Amino acid sequence: MKNRTLFLVFSAVILGAVYAYKFTDWFEQKKIQIKFRGLTGDAANAGGPIIFFLDKGYNLTSLKVVAVEESATNKYPHALWHVVSESNSVLITDFSYGAIPTGMKSKIAGLAAEPLQDAIQYRLLVEAGKAKGEKVFQTKAR
Repeated sequence: MKNRTLFLVFSAVILGAVYAYKFTDWFEQKKIQIKFRGLTGDAANAGGPIIFFLDKGYNLTSLKVVAVEESATNKYPHALWHVVSESNSVLITDFSYGAIPTGMKSKIAGLAAEPLQDAIQYRLLVEAGKAKGEKVFQTKAR
């Protein structure tokens, strides 16, 4: 009787672990949801500021913008804008392209964000500790 009880308990624990792994998001990497908006409309406009919105507040550790075309063919694409956390960044829910959030600094000292070109797709890469997110966006001509 004791062996049967141990077998049933062991089976229940294994089945519970398999269920938790396959059917829950407990073991998945957390994803940051990102939306963006140009100052004057739904899509970003060339020359106007682009504002990015996060699904909730994060203490960001890295922000990076690269061209989608270049990142498809290059493992280490040129970053148009790359800022990292100095030590502890403040909790933020939104930021604009080129503006450095409080508690962060440019990865390369003194380097400002490069201007975005019309009709080119860009990828924003965001990190907040283990949570990561990305968003592809495109500027439009006025």
